[in-house]
Amino acid sequence: MDWRAAWRRCWRIPAITGWIAWGLLLALLHGAWRQWRPQHSEAQRARLMQHWMRGLLDLLPLDVRYLGAATRQPALWLCNHISWLDIVVLAALYPQRFVSKSEVADWPLIGQLARAAGTLFIRRGSASGLQPALLEQLQQGHSVILFAEGTTTSGDRVAPLHGRLLSAAQLNGSPLQPVALGYYRRGRRDTLAPFIGDDHFHHHLWRLLGSAPIQARVQFLPALATDQGSRQQLADSARQDIAQALAVPLLAASGRRRNSPATKACTSGIKARKSASNPA
Repeated sequence: MDWRAAWRRCWRIPAITGWIAWGLLLALLHGAWRQWRPQHSEAQRARLMQHWMRGLLDLLPLDVRYLGAATRQPALWLCNHISWLDIVVLAALYPQRFVSKSEVADWPLIGQLARAAGTLFIRRGSASGLQPALLEQLQQGHSVILFAEGTTTSGDRVAPLHGRLLSAAQLNGSPLQPVALGYYRRGRRDTLAPFIGDDHFHHHLWRLLGSAPIQARVQFLPALATDQGSRQQLADSARQDIAQALAVPLLAASGRRRNSPATKACTSGIKARKSASNPA
């Protein structure tokens, strides 16, 4: 047994449990406030979300480095996607709305917190239904964070970005804000932070809570004007910028992952930790 990991879990699990309970209470209070002062509910939601995410970040084994600055205009943020941790590190700095897969809405506790944070949920294959909601948020002056790869990767590649999701930004004339996310340990790409494949949230959280600090890097790249090309051209440009910032190659356009050494190491590491945390 790794006693250091056990000690970390001893204090992190009660602390995070209490913080989740506090988040649920804040969600209830915000719901009541929204009924009473609907005109101020969005500003309050943003403040409460940032407060809660910053507190959660303090409890997780993450050392976050923010590089550059995001555009001050309401924008559609395009980020590569590695883990559910991406949401925490971004929302702790900028309490924007997120687009997430619909399955998250059904997760115990996490789904309730996501709905309270104003998350926009999308079902697989129904991107067109998301466009009105995105357009409404941009027209109201809010930025929206979009993980346009449509899935998570191990962080060693950048998958194709779905250009059809950029329609709302083009219609509103809003810029695109590329963001490059990466997780590192001792100068090398970390294999614990990625939440990929058939991993389960509670298993991933258990391993994470026993971990030593992981460095998370968030790089804000130059914004792209939406009149500089078609939706897919813009998506491809943002993807190239993110890959260059992370110094990683592009995932094959077919969507099939190549078995690079980094991907094999990440997958092997996850399987080994699963076996260690679930002994026969």
